[in-house]
Amino acid sequence: MTRTIENTTTEAQHDWPESVYIQGGEHGVVFGAADGPYQTAFFEAFPGGTFLRGEGKTLAEAEEKCWKQYQVFTACDGTGEPHGPFERRQYTNGAGFCTRCGIWMSQVFDPIPDDPNRERRLIERVFVDRDPEAIEEVLTTVADAASLPHAPSGD
Repeated sequence: MTRTIENTTTEAQHDWPESVYIQGGEHGVVFGAADGPYQTAFFEAFPGGTFLRGEGKTLAEAEEKCWKQYQVFTACDGTGEPHGPFERRQYTNGAGFCTRCGIWMSQVFDPIPDDPNRERRLIERVFVDRDPEAIEEVLTTVADAASLPHAPSGD
């Protein structure tokens, strides 16, 4: 069954289950990347307990990358449990990665409290602190999105 990708008028290329919410867009802007912000088409899927995201120059390319992740997600097995064991990597919010398939999963660990002296991320400065400089940075970047580089290559 073909479905329309939420927030677009584009039909999905793959047969995503109805239980998996899908959304995407042609004009995303990513903040916080090591090399600075970039523009990208994106496709996101939300199967139980996780969030999968593909990026690319087109929505079709982004969906294809997300579909590959979904195939890995659904093929994970081994212990009789759907996923796990897990490792935290850089996350302190309770999320972790399945050590068998590498998929990110939310709420698999108890959260670790933030270091009160850590540098706040841009998103926190905008939505929590309402920092005018951070808001201006976001608005300027979005307004100039056409001049940003495209999503990095690779899966």
